[in-house]
Amino acid sequence: MQHFRHFKNWLERKRLWEFVAYLFFGQLATIVNIIVHFLCMGVFHAHYMTATIISWFLANVFAFVTNKLWVFHAKSASRWAYWKQFLRFMFFRLFALGIDMSSMYLLREWVQLGNGLAKVLTQILVGVANYFFSKFLVFRKLP
Repeated sequence: MQHFRHFKNWLERKRLWEFVAYLFFGQLATIVNIIVHFLCMGVFHAHYMTATIISWFLANVFAFVTNKLWVFHAKSASRWAYWKQFLRFMFFRLFALGIDMSSMYLLREWVQLGNGLAKVLTQILVGVANYFFSKFLVFRKLP
């Protein structure tokens, strides 16, 4: 545990801890997304687009909580401030869903990649977009 604290302190001094925490929780959200996606398709025989929407929703509920609490340590002064932040988060995640859906369509239908590779490539693109949305537009530090 001492090695972890030393490593965390070093990352904080280099101003990288937030990014590393985002990557860690982002990977967990991606895992949630992918597992739910394939469960929807494999167990419930959902179309890949339906599976993408369901997996998106559940992964983003997870992402909001982890980003707010453990990545950006965003405090809300009131319930209204909390809901504004949540709505802003969901707005930009909806925008990212558009990136997700259009990328899946493009990679599946035009490029004709398999579902697994298309999903992984799409999640990388969506993850990068979500980091910028979250850091600069949703959980930004206000003066």
